[in-house]
Amino acid sequence: MKNLPVLIACVVSLSIVVLPDALKAQGNFTQVAQSGMQYLKIGVDAAMVGRGEAGISYVKGVPAIFWNPAGLADLQGKEFYFSHNLWIADISMDAVALGLNMGNNGAFALSAIWMDYGKLNATAVANSVAGANQLGYVDEGTFSPTDLAIGLAYSLRISEQFSVGGQVRFLYENYGQNTIVTQSGASQNVSNIVQTFSFDMGTLYYPGFKSFAFAMSIQNFSPAIKYQEEAFSTPLTFKLGVSMNMLDLLEEKPKSSLLLAVDAIHPRDYSERLNVGLEYSYLGLFQVRAGYRSNYDVGNYTTGVGIRYSFSNETQINLDVSYMINATGIFSNPLQITAGLMF
Repeated sequence: MKNLPVLIACVVSLSIVVLPDALKAQGNFTQVAQSGMQYLKIGVDAAMVGRGEAGISYVKGVPAIFWNPAGLADLQGKEFYFSHNLWIADISMDAVALGLNMGNNGAFALSAIWMDYGKLNATAVANSVAGANQLGYVDEGTFSPTDLAIGLAYSLRISEQFSVGGQVRFLYENYGQNTIVTQSGASQNVSNIVQTFSFDMGTLYYPGFKSFAFAMSIQNFSPAIKYQEEAFSTPLTFKLGVSMNMLDLLEEKPKSSLLLAVDAIHPRDYSERLNVGLEYSYLGLFQVRAGYRSNYDVGNYTTGVGIRYSFSNETQINLDVSYMINATGIFSNPLQITAGLMF
């Protein structure tokens, strides 16, 4: 395989970046829950979420930039993408993206993700007992937090079997202003704003055995973010995934497909996870999905449906819905709707 040296080089590069953090996390459990910007861990794309967030080796086109940017290389023509996620606790997430295939020059995509938390109560520590209310703090009204990620992705198909991709994102958080009490006892107004850049990278490889695919990705790699006198990191995540249409094993290939996808996940701020998903597609028009996410506090089981309809050889619309079952019963069950237009 002439592309094997390229694949090995990518594996080594990914390992150099991730392995030190992985070994440190294994031997030091204080790493748990130490990352900020947790909204970056919420799954974007109802098709992926519907099959248990499994399939970094299968997701193609513009949705791939939220999981494995190497899949962007399979984009045909242009694609506009939108996603709306009704998350827990009356929180919502929206995402929009636009991708363009440049032929031999690869594929590009622009994207934006933003959160809607509604209005929250703003409070501050009182610098005296007289200045506090009966609960011991100062009421400062309400504010609306801002979480925003703007990304530029690029992917290149090196051969029929191997693709690579990467993404750089500008991350911005604004949690308003509040008053703090310094060590000297004086009041001081501070702005709760942080911003940084993060990087995603991934590979996608088809060994040549039917539709079997293998992928690796790194998401949310960034330098340490300084906030006042503290520092925190983005939720760096390393993933390995495999997928295959299991009906390819039949002697007579049906027009339908049954995808099995398995992703192994190593987060910086949590113990290892395993996602397993199934997707049955009837004639490429209708999809039914189910998945299981192991080692999650919320949303172990997922399900979803999808529709693909082509108006012509160049124009197609996609509509997907996912539903995440919240086993704890504390929060509402997340519902996500995504739509795509390829033209």
